Amino acid sequence: MDEREQDPAGDRGQWAATVLAGLGAAEDVDRALTTALDPHPDLGAENSVRRARAVHAAALGLGPAGCAAAAGIPEPMLAGWRAQDPAFDAALASASALAEAHRVAPPGKVGGFGLRLLLQSVAKGVHAGTAAAIVGLRSDQLLRLRRANPQVSALLDAAVQQARGLRGNDRRPRRGHAYRLVHVSDAVPPEETAQR
Repeated sequence: MDEREQDPAGDRGQWAATVLAGLGAAEDVDRALTTALDPHPDLGAENSVRRARAVHAAALGLGPAGCAAAAGIPEPMLAGWRAQDPAFDAALASASALAEAHRVAPPGKVGGFGLRLLLQSVAKGVHAGTAAAIVGLRSDQLLRLRRANPQVSALLDAAVQQARGLRGNDRRPRRGHAYRLVHVSDAVPPEETAQR
């Protein structure tokens, strides 16, 4: 029997929370395995893994923002890597061309990997519209996807709830007392400082 037919809204929310927990656990497992192999990681090796993740994302049809998100770096850093490393630039361009030739991700559509990046971004506190743009969707396309697919809607709701849990229940966190540090110049005589 198809699970979608038996999936009431309450179970769907629980399912979505479980899926998001699994995404977080997968990231933790990746870190743990990397640390087990090399307790003192090398920045060069870490950047090589990040480059591979960016090429993988390009092969799945994501643009520069999605490739940067998959690599866990800012988009300007990805552009810098492309400018400094011709082999990486060629690999990224080839992967993008491959995705385009095979119509892996038609415009306005998102695959499983893109949905994963979208959910991870939203769960970390990125606005849903911004996260959608990272994977090549406009806000209206994301809204249509949510309306057409209750499972995607439940996943996004769970990601938003997870992000709220990170920052607390208040929309605006309460701030403690703020102090302004002032440096008094030695050029001002002590008498003038006392009068201020």
